[in-house]
Amino acid sequence: MAWETQINLQERTLSICGELTIFSVADIRTRLQETLAVVDTLNIDLSEVTEIDTAGLQLMLLAKRKPGKTVGFCKHPEVVLRLIDLANLAQTLDDLLVMQAPQSA
Repeated sequence: MAWETQINLQERTLSICGELTIFSVADIRTRLQETLAVVDTLNIDLSEVTEIDTAGLQLMLLAKRKPGKTVGFCKHPEVVLRLIDLANLAQTLDDLLVMQAPQSA
């Protein structure tokens, strides 16, 4: 249940490290809201996310729909890509995603 966030206001980036699950989403949401209070555009770096569940996915959707704000996600790790693909939300999240083609046997 370990997680951490790092904010770089100059680059307008919020980095999430560790779990993006039901156990961490409430605290990460607070951090996200604090950051969006001072910037209108934010990139969320997911490269260090090690685990994600539907609560994490809901937070991503909430961030994208924040009125008056532009939020994007970058550096999606495989674990995040799989859940986005499973939920069929790539178009909804509207980010540049590289989905891997299924490997042939």
